[in-house]
Amino acid sequence: MLSNQELGYCTETALASTGTGLRALLAERGLPPVWHMGECLDNARASRLFRALADLAGRPIRDMPFAFASPERSNEKGVGAALGFRLLGVPSYHCVPAPIGGSAAVSRFFHEETAEMFGAAMVMEPRPHLLAERILGDLERRRAAAFRPAGTADS
Repeated sequence: MLSNQELGYCTETALASTGTGLRALLAERGLPPVWHMGECLDNARASRLFRALADLAGRPIRDMPFAFASPERSNEKGVGAALGFRLLGVPSYHCVPAPIGGSAAVSRFFHEETAEMFGAAMVMEPRPHLLAERILGDLERRRAAAFRPAGTADS
């Protein structure tokens, strides 16, 4: 599986693949659409960025259209990173099953109960193209909900 960097999404030329609003915002600042935030233990960088953006929008992180994707994660550090983002209300998306299958209760907690407790689920889909579709759909729903004009009903 190629990374975002290998696919070129961490370059300004990838702006051609973005929507007009995001393209305008990022191009004005010379930023690419995907930012590499470091390795799996560098989660604090992304968390700080999510906090800053949510604060600017005047919304809690859990209501923002953010996602944590770790398609290649296959060890316990990735489990911790994913859980950390779900504690913030950010869903986590994976292609490789987490090494948590030894207990039905632990597996249920990660796959179901975090969604109820924190509003963010652990999504497992082994087919990368289907995982990408799920991420995009979930982000679109979260974006629509987060930036719905005041006084309009949920759809």
